[in-house]
Amino acid sequence: MRLDVSVILDLRFVCVQCGRELLIEGQKERNPAPLLKCPGCGVRIQVQQGPGVQVPGGQDKRFPPLKPRRV
Repeated sequence: MRLDVSVILDLRFVCVQCGRELLIEGQKERNPAPLLKCPGCGVRIQVQQGPGVQVPGGQDKRFPPLKPRRV
């Protein structure tokens, strides 16, 4: 049996001080640490990856499957 699941996720970051939606600076470039900025009150939030979080490897089939070895 095979189950295909498709998910669309819409994330919106909102400022807790003024309630306006935060803007993401540098979102069109590869930026490992994006900066969230509020257009209303000017609050800036730097997003960083923690030391214990590991990025999962690619799920694409870049390498051919391993051949079984003879013992």
